[in-house]
Amino acid sequence: MSRRLALAAVAAVAIATGADARAEQISMLSSWDESYNAVPVFAQGFIEKVAERSGGEITIDLRGPETVPPFEQLQPVAAGLFDMLFTHGAYHLGETGMAFGMDAIVDDPAIRRESGVYELIDAHYQKHNLKLIGIFSAASGYHVLLRDPIGEDGRLQGRKIRASGTYHDFVTALGGSVVTLPTNEIYTALERGLVDGAAWPVFGALDYKWYEVSNYMTRPTFGVTNLSLFMNLDKWNALPAETQELLLDVAQELEVEGRKHFEKLWAEEEAALIERGLEITNFGPDVNPDAVFAAGVWKQVKDKTGADGEDFYIFAREKGLTPE
Repeated sequence: MSRRLALAAVAAVAIATGADARAEQISMLSSWDESYNAVPVFAQGFIEKVAERSGGEITIDLRGPETVPPFEQLQPVAAGLFDMLFTHGAYHLGETGMAFGMDAIVDDPAIRRESGVYELIDAHYQKHNLKLIGIFSAASGYHVLLRDPIGEDGRLQGRKIRASGTYHDFVTALGGSVVTLPTNEIYTALERGLVDGAAWPVFGALDYKWYEVSNYMTRPTFGVTNLSLFMNLDKWNALPAETQELLLDVAQELEVEGRKHFEKLWAEEEAALIERGLEITNFGPDVNPDAVFAAGVWKQVKDKTGADGEDFYIFAREKGLTPE
């Protein structure tokens, strides 16, 4: 090889090595696949914004629940097998209930950030070797799909309601009994009358066509559906300060933009369900679904998180962030 060619080869390697040094490849584990409408808005939206803002130097590889089951994802990310995690706080109640508490917090991104609640949650998850990047509201909460309307009791007295741990305390507090079923069995259970209703986020009944086997949806809705984004703390600490700042800035922007997007989706979905025959049935005037749900959330937060969970609850009450 001539001296000129040799120098050119060395230069090419140096350029490639420099590019690799600047580039940052990150893996993100998601509790849902792309069919869940929060994934394109928040997970993929975050990935796209980060790539654009970094000029393509930061790339994020999204992997879904087929890689690791949703309820088993916290530990692999804490251990560094994956860099980031997009999930819901109720999905890791076996380890901690801290992020689940956000479902009982006022639904306003600006108020949340100004209150200091993020710092409280972040400090807790750092004990689990995780860094809180953002918490995204879907601008909606939860409701119950029912075969029959709310009766004179104004509650769910005597009804069998399909519910996960998210709604367990809510359903039992209103006199119902909880039936545990996977998502793919809800349609058949409603159709055959094996359950009288199903608790679920506001979004979902349309895609799963549960309006075909239920007749009513309860109002008012209760709680707030929140999705959390975490990063392995070791990975976070190894990032340059400017990259850390970029990731946090993008998450904060998405908290506002994504919520506005979901406000529009919520109105469209509710109109579509009504068009397909679902009617609204209201809880009784003496029932405050938001407060009942919040009480159940805080019970689990304190039970699963110990002193930090108790501090979170006290903090939220003192700041006026949660319904009484």
